Amino acid sequence: MSGKVTQFMKTQKYRFDFGIDGKLYVVIFNGKIPQGELKELVSSLQNCLFERVPEIILLYLKQHHLEFSNYHNIEFSLEKDSVMEWANHLLNSESFKKVDENIGDADFYYAVMDCQENTPTYSEGCYFAVTRTTWGNGEPQHNAIVQAYLYHRETCEECGYFTIKKTIGNVLYTIDSSEGKPALPTFGCVDMVALLADIETINSKEDAIKTAIKWR
Repeated sequence: MSGKVTQFMKTQKYRFDFGIDGKLYVVIFNGKIPQGELKELVSSLQNCLFERVPEIILLYLKQHHLEFSNYHNIEFSLEKDSVMEWANHLLNSESFKKVDENIGDADFYYAVMDCQENTPTYSEGCYFAVTRTTWGNGEPQHNAIVQAYLYHRETCEECGYFTIKKTIGNVLYTIDSSEGKPALPTFGCVDMVALLADIETINSKEDAIKTAIKWR
């Protein structure tokens, strides 16, 4: 990017967490990324395997000549119980304190988790997309779209808990929520990265469905 775009920006710390199938892929780096470029970077991760996220992010930074340093990518084992615990916290908490504790000193944080457990009698899991940004006045702003669900195979009954939450200033708002039939399907392709890219403008369950389910 031109120096005219970034010369007045301070260096920020960016972190991306992508979790699926028992693996967590983490990317951390310092840099100067304008708001529009950051949205395009996140959008570029759609339709790629999560294990390729570190590769795609690095390629994007280089191809777009963005300022960055101290680039690290790390792979961890991901326990289903820990992801479900985080999802339940996001569904029920009145703050994003747990998010801030987990991401350390990152200024910008983008995360997607897609976790499920299948047994002969049930399927249980969750999806969520979470961001923490510091645009504007520099105060942290949080967004989350979360669903946890349980499907009973014998009865074909489904139960889901869905919410959209965000902070405006220092106040946490539940923008939309539902309980009962899952808002997002428990089977099939749910494009959580699309939700991540547009999370700041998604304000209803219908918006989330339209964004995440391409065939609708």
